[in-house]
Order: sequence, then C-alpha cells, then structure tokens
Amino acid sequence: MVTRVSPKRGLPAFTDRRAHSLKERRKPLPWPKDKPFKILSLDGGGIRGVYAASILALIEKEITGGEPIADYFDTIAGTSTGGIIALGLGLKKSAAKIEKLYVEDGHLVFPEHWRKRPLRRWLRQLCGSLLDHTELERLLYDTFQDETVGDSSTRLVIPAFLSPKTQIAVLKTDHHEDFKKDYLMAAWEAARATSAAPTFFQGHTAGDDYVFLDGGVWANNPIMAAIVDTLSAYDVAREQIQIFSIGTGNAPYDIGAFALRGGLFQWREIIKGAMFLTTDNAQAQACLLLGPENILRLEPKGCGAEIDIDDWRGAITILPAQARADYDANRDRIASLFVDKVAPRHRFYTTGDIP
Repeated sequence: MVTRVSPKRGLPAFTDRRAHSLKERRKPLPWPKDKPFKILSLDGGGIRGVYAASILALIEKEITGGEPIADYFDTIAGTSTGGIIALGLGLKKSAAKIEKLYVEDGHLVFPEHWRKRPLRRWLRQLCGSLLDHTELERLLYDTFQDETVGDSSTRLVIPAFLSPKTQIAVLKTDHHEDFKKDYLMAAWEAARATSAAPTFFQGHTAGDDYVFLDGGVWANNPIMAAIVDTLSAYDVAREQIQIFSIGTGNAPYDIGAFALRGGLFQWREIIKGAMFLTTDNAQAQACLLLGPENILRLEPKGCGAEIDIDDWRGAITILPAQARADYDANRDRIASLFVDKVAPRHRFYTTGDIP
C-alpha cells in the first residue's frame, strides 16, 4: 500500500492584484533581433489533457531524445489541465511522467462511478462540487513536493481567477523585475489554483478570504496571455514569436432555442457556450496578431473533441491514438521547433542553480 504525503501549504498567495497593477507601460527587457521567441501554449480541458501529454511524450521520445521539453521554449503557458502540464515541464518533469499521471492516475481524480449515476451526479452538482479535490491535491503534491513556481527552468504564464472580489490572475515566474510575488507560490498550489473547475472542484483557498477558481473561466486557451506577457516584458517584434499551441478539443456548442428565451437556468447554457468561445477567440486573435504561419495548432477532432472533461475512460481510449496521428501528420513542422535549445530564462529573485 502506497502512503501518500499530505500536501503542505506554501507561502500565502498574492491576492491583491488589482491594487498593485501597473499604472504605466512595463519597461521591456532587450531581446536579440535575430532570435525567435518560442512559446508552448497548453489549453484547459480536464482529463482531455491526455492529448497534450501524449504528444509531448512522443516529442520527448522521438525528437529530443529524452531532453526536457522546457529546454526548447522561452515561455510555457498553460491553463487548468494545461497549467498542470506547464508546471510539470517547467520543473523538468519528463513528459512521459506527466502522461503517466493522466493515463494511470486520472481515474483517482475523475472516478468513473459518477458517470454511471447521472441523476445522483446532477443532484450533487446542483448543491456543490462533484469531485473530491483532496485526491487532486495529493497527486499534485506527490508530483511537485515543495517546489515553487520560481523553481521553473523556463518562463511560466498560468492563468487563474480570483473570487469573490473578481480578479484576473496570471501566475508567473520572476522573468521580469515587476514579477515579485507569484514565483514564491508552491507549484502544487499554482496547479490546483488554475485547475479548480467550477461545479467539479471546490475553489482553492488563497488566504485573505480569497479563493482561486479555474483559469478557463476567462482564458481556457492561454495563447493571448502568453503573447501579451512576451510583448510587454520584452523588446521583441511580433514576427519573432513562434507558438506551438495544443488544445484539448473544442467541439461546436449548440445553444437550444429554449435557452435563448432567457431566464436564470437558461442563461447557464449560454454562459457555457460563451466559455467555449474564449478558446476560438484567443486563437483567432493570436493569428491576426502574429500571422497563422507563426502558430502551429493541434487539437483533438471529432469524437475526441466531444469527450467530457471528466471522462477518464473515454480519454485514455481515444486521445492517445489521436495524438499519435496528429503528431505523425505534423512531425516535420513540430521538429522545426526543436532544432535549437533556448537560453536560460531571466531571473530577478531566484537563482539558476536549482536541482
């Protein structure tokens, strides 16, 4: 029998973000004019993160020869399940280990019995969160232990959402002198904060009466958060930015005619549809800003895109094969992003000698 370590809280999270927002333009750091700025962007989507984890494991095995994925990207951005993967990569966890976390342990976080009892499931979600967040916390702490966001070898951009006094939060490493707080946050807590999906998990208590909720509420696709961070923190041209964006599937969402009539319960359906649109909107904006030639976007299609975010069995049955097919079809383009390693990231409050 495996004995799990109880999660240990890190330093209090930085919550008063609106009051400390900059009142003037950030001073950009210099960036070589002949050097690309490479970003890996990972969408939210619950257990459908299997798709991204599988693609990254294939890259690590067949392209980098076991070298860490983080060595090839200047920034890794991730929301929700993508945030968990981003933190894992930044802290030099192998992509194979991350894939194993989803495939072998995903059922602990997303137990199958709720899918077999739809009425009980509906009643439970009507009154509270469906799933036990303590299992997720144990897995995250087993993975990250006492590491912090600032221990990441690459820049991190992790969207989250603060309540009840609603504030957008983008958790970052200390790659600019303005980023003085987030790097202190325990990595497992940052992962928990960005992945606290409403109706599925309780929010993550941040102290000072604030609670973190899933970053997918406003940035399920973190590509624009990553671009804004890059352009505001560095003197880099848009044409220099190259992005590998991996989604989790965004099947067309139909809003029923009944919901369009309005009303409290009907608007729940419309709000859900709006959250789906944030993914497409961010991707479209990024393509307009950088040009589609600078962005490689892969995501599940068809039945893979329609898997529920808590359907562990469906995800591990369908998504690894889709990941393999999409990887094979785009291998040359993917490989072009892994020709050269990137330079060590800027550090203003941490050191680079972290194991």
